Amino acid sequence: MLTDERCRIRTLAAGRIIKARESGPDGNCVRRFVIPAANFRATDYVDLIDWQACNVTPPTVLRHISSHELLKMVQDDVAMDGWDFIKFPSHTQEVEIIVKLVTEASRKELDRKTEMDLSELH
Repeated sequence: MLTDERCRIRTLAAGRIIKARESGPDGNCVRRFVIPAANFRATDYVDLIDWQACNVTPPTVLRHISSHELLKMVQDDVAMDGWDFIKFPSHTQEVEIIVKLVTEASRKELDRKTEMDLSELH
């Protein structure tokens, strides 16, 4: 939302981030990720979830940008390519968990097959 072409959507996103910064705990806690219910009747992507029903936390990628700077950036129509965001995929944590689970399962299967092969040698 913060990089939307529409100024009102960017301003809405900045407002939600600032509200989350003010109402949430400090940055030294573990955030629990809960997938919100989707509103499939939404006419715009910003309405896909009920923001009031969610525990919104500020994105850590923006922690180095003050609330004042954030509002100034969205209102001044700064070109998106001029924004200094850290580039990383949003699914990183999920991918790491899946890779870990697959690796563990593969290792167990390999150990089981190795045991069977060794027992055949005796």
